[in-house]
This record gives sequence, structure tokens and C-alpha cells, in this order.
Amino acid sequence: TFFEMLGNWSFGDYYKAEAIQWAWELLTQIWGLDKKLLYATVHDSDQEAYELWQKHSDIETSHISFHGDKDNFWEMGDTGPCGPCSEIHIDRGPSHCNKQGVPGHVCSVNGDCDRYIELWNLVFIQYNREEDRSLSPLKQRFVDTGAGLERITQVLQDKNTNYETDLFMPIIMRIADLSGKAYGPKDGMSHRVIADHIRCLCFALADGGFPSNEGRGYVLRRILRRAARHGRLLGFAEPFLFHLVDTVVDIMGHHFTELVGKEAYIKMVIKAEEERFNKTLDTGLHKFDEICARLDAKMIDGKDAFMLYDTYGFPLDLTMLLAEEKGFEIDYRGFDDEMDNQRERARKASKFGAGKNDEDWIELRPALPTLFTGYEKHEDTAFIQRYSVGADQVIAIQLSQTPFYAESGGQVADTGRIYNDECEFIVHDVQKIDDAFIHYATLKSGTVSTKILTAEIDSSRRADIARNHSTTHLLHKALRSVLGDHVQQKGSMVHADYLRFDFTHFQALTGSETNKVEDIVNTAIRDNMLISTDIQSIDEAKASGATALFGEKYSDEVRVISIDNYSKELCGGTHASATGEIGIFKIISEGSTAAGIRRIEAVTGRAALDYISQMQASLLKVSELLSCPVNMIEQKLQAQKQHITDLENKIKQLEAERSLTMIDNMRAKAKDYSGYRLIIEEIPEGSDLKSFADSLREKLSDEIAVILCKKGDKLSILTVVAKNLLPKYNAGKIVSAIAAKLGGKGGGRPDSAQAGCSNPGDLSSLVHAIPEIIQNTQ
Repeated sequence: TFFEMLGNWSFGDYYKAEAIQWAWELLTQIWGLDKKLLYATVHDSDQEAYELWQKHSDIETSHISFHGDKDNFWEMGDTGPCGPCSEIHIDRGPSHCNKQGVPGHVCSVNGDCDRYIELWNLVFIQYNREEDRSLSPLKQRFVDTGAGLERITQVLQDKNTNYETDLFMPIIMRIADLSGKAYGPKDGMSHRVIADHIRCLCFALADGGFPSNEGRGYVLRRILRRAARHGRLLGFAEPFLFHLVDTVVDIMGHHFTELVGKEAYIKMVIKAEEERFNKTLDTGLHKFDEICARLDAKMIDGKDAFMLYDTYGFPLDLTMLLAEEKGFEIDYRGFDDEMDNQRERARKASKFGAGKNDEDWIELRPALPTLFTGYEKHEDTAFIQRYSVGADQVIAIQLSQTPFYAESGGQVADTGRIYNDECEFIVHDVQKIDDAFIHYATLKSGTVSTKILTAEIDSSRRADIARNHSTTHLLHKALRSVLGDHVQQKGSMVHADYLRFDFTHFQALTGSETNKVEDIVNTAIRDNMLISTDIQSIDEAKASGATALFGEKYSDEVRVISIDNYSKELCGGTHASATGEIGIFKIISEGSTAAGIRRIEAVTGRAALDYISQMQASLLKVSELLSCPVNMIEQKLQAQKQHITDLENKIKQLEAERSLTMIDNMRAKAKDYSGYRLIIEEIPEGSDLKSFADSLREKLSDEIAVILCKKGDKLSILTVVAKNLLPKYNAGKIVSAIAAKLGGKGGGRPDSAQAGCSNPGDLSSLVHAIPEIIQNTQ
């Protein structure tokens, strides 16, 4: 998934002679490769390159050979620039042939074994491939060469594979160290997969990529999850990939300086993704086993494969890997059909019911693009161009022009009314479908009119929305100031009653960070900075420093919202005219919405004052319950918390003392067996087995304890082996064997382990069998 390509290019400058001469000089003089081991190939038609190799290098003539299009002609596609190429190969020796002993096999350059490998490809771009497959000479000739650094390193360091070079081995050894699984060429596939994938992930994340469910982000997510899956094969149960980031940076960071300083960011992204994947992986693996268990044939249904993808986050290639391990195949066509069905459902849902057929509409006038006048006006006149009545009595109306803002860019639509002396409609939503503004309304009086109407928005509500939208710009700038430039807006919801802002960050904001953000925004509000709007070309806007949202599509002309010298963003929403109109800003919640995405919800203006009033009322209620003044609440709660802690510690102390007494009584009744004494006891329901196990380990000297504890129809089994009996006896093996007798399972450490089962029934026969079970586990 990641490699480095070395090369040099010429655009209408030097050509074949120089490219051949310099390649030979670098390989033989600078890197010191043995000339006798090097071979050059040229295209059947390229006598010129053949003679240049003879003239500008001292390669043995017998080591230059002609080959056809398959190996020595480069094309970028069915049409376009192309040309012959000359490749340099090296003979790694007979021991590298992977087809030794195959009848009829002969090692050769461009052959089918690993003895001769390509080091460098010199592409001479001199033709254009036409649609009729003919070749036309180019006016200018070009050179494009490529040599993989990893393969060059393999040869220079005399290694058998790229993975044995110092580009990979530090990563592989780190994986071996973390996993406790030594690396070997034959059984080290998972080490190699992880080493390759972590290099790709580090560079992609440093370059601004981000795991997601779409596009390049989905590719990264698949790569990361495949690496995590191979980690499971090495025994990793917790996130581990992020531990490899420093090793990658140590190897690559001296040259690729974009990695340096981003280590913490890359680790946070990778760890968050690993944790997210691990949560679904265990459940998904269990579901996969269920699917396989009910199969009559060796084919996994496409619907099941899609369910694993859609519900449990399994990329198809992960399901393929699991299926191969069990000898199953996958119904790929069925999977693709399910994927197509989901896309169609998503497409229909995205239209919000507005994707009506032409026959659903009643046209009163030609349905031309709607002119939006809402930036300047809260009220305007218009004609109804067409309308449609839905089964739910909601009327969809397209006007010739409108002051109603249609939901977009995270801002909710305006509400209001459309009316004249013949009718009145109450508008509760507006959606933009292509160039048409569709108003969703209920009829209050009259009937649809062909006369001119007044379209009037709820100005008070629009003002609240504008306050919140302007605040998102202030908040974006404040978050970057407090948390760092890695913060990027990932979505927003601008409502009349609140605002919601999603952004990239990988841990919860601290109380101090939240306060700093609030202070910065409220200071900007008190400064009453002017908010201005300019219409500029997209290039002018970007050149002026305006922030554009990543992934957002913009037209050639854009609206630039400037808040004095504080903030400048491309934005199509409605805004206050000055920050002072916002009044006050208050964060009411901060949390996570997805791996690496945080969300802030906040209120402004009247809603902020209402929120503060509610908080004050809550504080007064708490002060009444605690019988203390408001300014003493914190002190009173701390005192009560300490009192509760003291009582809990006292209870634990008493329970520990009771446990020690119980253990002394148990030891006194222990039965002697060959080499150990055995305790089998049942303790009261709901007992803390973990604490009891700790006490047992402290007290036992030559005993094995098997403790039974019921809770409803469940049975927990604890086994503790005295230190003096290790490693002859293993608590994990003993408890696992005991639980198996009851259809349960469990395990743990050699000195202490636990198991469980349901509906154990009569335990007398089990108790009698325990000494024999212990004997059989040695």
C-alpha cells in the first residue's frame, strides 16, 4: 500500500542517451553494483536504445536484449502519450530462483522466476496513441524513469526481500516485541502486512487524509482495519498500531519532515479507529461464526456479507479473508445487489420526498429557477409557478422568487407564511432541489391562487438563526486558537434555538479549554465587530485568506463572510450585521459523534439567557436539598462525598476481615491429596470474587482452592493455586476443565482464574470429580 518511487524526468530536454548514461553511472559507479550482474532490455522497435547502451555504457553486449510490447512498451491508457522503455535488471543468482526443479524452466530476464528482478525503468515517451490504435510522433519527447527505493535497498543491502531491509525491519521487530511473536520469513505474513500498512497510514494521515466511509477515507479505513485484523492473528486484543508510529517517523522523518510534529495527531487518529473497530469486531466475528454454522453449502450469502459490512463495519475483503480461512466462498453478486439497493434507498431519502415526477406537479406558470431575495429582504412578492398536494396534506409550492432560505450548509430553513386576499399558507420547511426552492406548507385558508402573493418569513426566528450562524464562525476560529490548527469543521447545525458544531479533535475538551473557547467567543461578541458580506470569485476569495470547508463544492462566485479582521469564511448562510447582536454565548455540551470527531452544542442570545436562568434555578433547588447557601454547595458536596468514601472503605475493610476469617476456616477443613491440599467451598451469593481471590492468594501456602458462587441461575467458579504449587498446577487449565463439565467456559492466569456457566443444576457430582479433574490437568 505504500512505496517510494525514485526517478528523473525530462520535458523536451535530454533524452535517451543521457537517461541511459546517468542510470548506468548511478548503479555502477555511485552504488557500486557489479556490472556483470546487470542486464538491459529494450523494445523490439528501439534499435536506437540498443546502440546507445553499447555506446554510453560498458555493459556486456550479450546482456542487452529485445522484448515486445508486454514488457517494454509503456502506455498511460487506451489513448494518449506512450513510448518504448528500457529496463535494467539484476541477476540475484540461482539461489533466488523460485522454480528450481520445475521441468523445462529456464531462468531469464523478463522470465517467470525471482532470479532476475527489474531495478529501473527508463520510459521514452515519443508517440501519441490515437483512437484507431495508430502511433503519431510527438512534437516534444519526454523521459520518465522509475526505480523503487525499497527494491534498490534490498539489492544494496543484499537481502532476500524488501521486508528484510532497514526500511521495514525496525517496524517488524517492534511488532514482534509488542506481540511477543518472533518474526520469521515463513510465518511472518501478519508482521509484514502490518509493517506495510502502518507506513501508508502515517503518510496518508500526515498529508490530510482521514478514515471515513467514503472515497479515499474508506480506503484508509480498510487498510487500517486489515492491519488491525492481522494484529488479532498475532494475539493483540487492544489497540496497538499507534505504538508503531514513532518507529515509522524515526525511519522516515529525517527526509519526510511533514511527519515530524504530527506524531501525536497520527497516533490519536489510528488509536481512535482501532478502538472503534475493536468494539464491532468481536461482535461481528461472533455473527460471522453464526452465519458459517448454519450453512449447508460452502457459499456465504451476499445478504449476510452485506449485513456484516453494513452493521458491523466489516469491509468485504475482511469477510473474504475470514471466509478463505474456513474454506468458504462469498456470493459477490448478491453483495453488490444489496449495495446497489442501499445506494438507491439513500438517494431517495436524500430528496426529502421532493423528487416528484412531472405529473405530480400542477403548473400555473413556467417552472423557472427560483430567485432568492432573502439576503436583502424578509418579505417579497411572487407568483406560484407550480404546486403539488401530498397525501399528508402538505403542499409543495415553488415560487418565482422568495425570501425564504432553503435548508443548506447546516442552516435550517426559514418558516413563515405565503398569502394574499385569496389564501394563506403556513410554511414550515423549504428545500432546494436543483435551482428550485420548494416550500412545504399547510393551507390555513382559501385555495391556491394564481395572483401575486406575499412571501413573508418569521423575522424574529431568522434573527435567532443568524445569531447562531455567525457564532459558528466565531467558534471555529476560537477552537483553532485553543486546540490547534488541526481543527477542521466537519459539519454544523444552525437552528433558531441552538447551534451544533462538529470538528476534528481526538479527545474531550478539558474544563479549562472549554472556558477559554467561551471567553474568546464572548470577547468577540462584546467587541461588536462588523460582519460584512462580499461577492468574489472563488480564486479571489481563497487568495484573500477566506476559509473554505474541505470537500464542499463552490460555484465560480462565492459569498465571503468577514467578521472584521477576526474571521473570513466562504458561506451561503444568513448572518447578523455585527457580533454585538449575538448577545452572549454559552456551551451546553461537548462530546464525541464518531472516531476523531467532537461535537459542541451551544446557545446564544435569548436561548443563552434562558439556559442560565434554568441553571440558576437548579442551583437554588440543590441548595435547598443540601440545606446550605448556593456558595457553599461545592463544599457541602465534597464533605458528603468524603463521608461516603469513608463508609465504603469501612465496608471493604469489614468484608476483607470476613474473607480472611472464612479462608482460615476453609484451610482448616482442606483435604489432603498427593502433593497438595484441596479446598472446595461455596460462598454467599453476590460475593466479590476478585477481592476474595486476592485474599486467597495471600493466605494459601500448599492448597488449591475451588470456590463456587451462585447468582440466580448463573454459577461463577474461582480457582486459586498457591504460589508453592506453580507451575505444576495451573488455575486457568483447572477452572476451564471444571467449567467444561457444566457446559461453561473460562480461564485466566496460572495462579488465579475464573469461569462461568448457566443452569448448573446439582453440583454434588461435580464436587466429587474435582480431584480427578485437577490430576488430569497436570
